[in-house]
Amino acid sequence: MNRINEGYFPYLRIGKMNELVRAIPLPYVSDVDEFSTQNLATAIGASTTTINNLIATLKSLNLVVGKRSYKFTGMGKDYITLLRTQEEKAKKVLRDQVKDIDYFMMIEQKLQQEGKLTIFVIGNQIVTQYNKSWKNPLTLKTYGAAIASILDFTGLGHYKKGLLKSNQLEEAEGDIPIPYLSAEKMFKILEALFFSNGDIHALSLELGTKERRLSQELSCCGAFGFVLHPHRGFYELTKEGKAMARYSDKLRKMQFTEYLVNSNYKRVIDKLPEAKITVETVGNVLESVYEKEWTAVTKKTYAKKFLNWLRFSGLVVKGAKGYNLKGR
Repeated sequence: MNRINEGYFPYLRIGKMNELVRAIPLPYVSDVDEFSTQNLATAIGASTTTINNLIATLKSLNLVVGKRSYKFTGMGKDYITLLRTQEEKAKKVLRDQVKDIDYFMMIEQKLQQEGKLTIFVIGNQIVTQYNKSWKNPLTLKTYGAAIASILDFTGLGHYKKGLLKSNQLEEAEGDIPIPYLSAEKMFKILEALFFSNGDIHALSLELGTKERRLSQELSCCGAFGFVLHPHRGFYELTKEGKAMARYSDKLRKMQFTEYLVNSNYKRVIDKLPEAKITVETVGNVLESVYEKEWTAVTKKTYAKKFLNWLRFSGLVVKGAKGYNLKGR
């Protein structure tokens, strides 16, 4: 584990750091051997105070070295270059750096033990562990938020509104995803994942689905227990997901029914009427369960997906007016 980062800790949150890093002219990364605070401030149009905070943050991540004059490390050059066009690869570079820095791993270990940490607790942990003299609560929160945001960006936690949660706790506490896809699309995703490395960018291209939409669809697959989300931008099949990807259509239907009724989506099924189930009634139940007020078009879209699951699983049968729950 690398303990040499000159006693620096990240001051800027990852969003601000990346915003400034993207503005650095590439010649500063590839051609300029060393640069000063003033040089960089002039190059990107920022104050020297902001640049000092940026440099301190980059040094804390071992992306920059130096004292009066600075230069990017090899990892620093890789990160800045990749961040412009290949963010997922940039995240992996930063993740590798973070996992080699002791204070990040100390916080990450504490996060795994406790499940969640406030930014104040994170800042206070740094004070205690590294004998820092920070006393102002705002200072503690500033450093805590910076560390939390970096762990979030690298997929080692989930940070929101001053609270960092472990990936396991986030998944356990998360609401059931809104039904975004049909059963048929779910199987298509499982089949694609079976033969891929799990990178959402490559998966998006193969399936012809935009990444944001695909991530929502994958969250549904996860709610059924078919997919895991080990870190940002990557997904993998569970044992059950691998089996579903290889099953025949008949066996898939049988198993899909079992996983549906044993998932948290049973909360929706339990609220359905016994008869006269239509797109409208399913939409109303979904709004009730999710405590939302969608537009008519949005509600109809989600209702159609959920009704597709019910029909595919055989939980509903065609009735005189709409569908009836099977066996009722």
